[in-house]
Amino acid sequence: MKRLITLLSVGIIGIYISTAQAALPKTTFMQSSQDENSGDNGDEYTEDDISFDLGMNLPGDQYIKIALGLCLPLNFPDFESTIKGDSQLKLGGIGSLGYHYFLTSKMAIGFDVSFGFNVSIGSHVFNYVPFIASFTYQPVAGRFEFPLTIGLGFAWESFGGKNYFPGLVVKPEAGAMFRLTESWSLGLEASYLLMPQFSSWYNDNAENFAGQFLTFSVTARYHF
Repeated sequence: MKRLITLLSVGIIGIYISTAQAALPKTTFMQSSQDENSGDNGDEYTEDDISFDLGMNLPGDQYIKIALGLCLPLNFPDFESTIKGDSQLKLGGIGSLGYHYFLTSKMAIGFDVSFGFNVSIGSHVFNYVPFIASFTYQPVAGRFEFPLTIGLGFAWESFGGKNYFPGLVVKPEAGAMFRLTESWSLGLEASYLLMPQFSSWYNDNAENFAGQFLTFSVTARYHF
């Protein structure tokens, strides 16, 4: 019986803590006021309108990011050919998973791993796996967050049975997220993905080429 009571008490306390954490943190402080006629022991504490909204993110907060979207080729051979539908690479897809850590309430660092693909006019598949370290600056307006990110890393690339590794990756990104709860946010992100190949380093007869892509993703973030 004692064990059952203990388990129920722990469960109730756990539910209370979870419910309390569901709201965004806000702390109201009591201000001390002293009555001149009350003497040395006449301190009274009254609730004032002084409050501190700690915001949605604090230094040390972390989040896991999951994104899934479309990848639009820009220079195969040019952007106009992509619009007309006769580009050498067709519209593809890209997904990513990442971990990020807040240094301050607005600045975070992180690491993302992605997988993308585009199909060529000859039905060959261009696959690429970027590994990207990133820095994010994130302004906040109410429950909306606007992450602005710059990423730099390397990628494994494969096309027509030939592999290229390591390839340089540069990825600036911007997005708009809505904080659904303390733990989850959902939104949209767009990025410019630059993947230059320096093939002449490996073969004097090879041609250097810089692949350029525009991505649009639906993004979910789990905050903890």
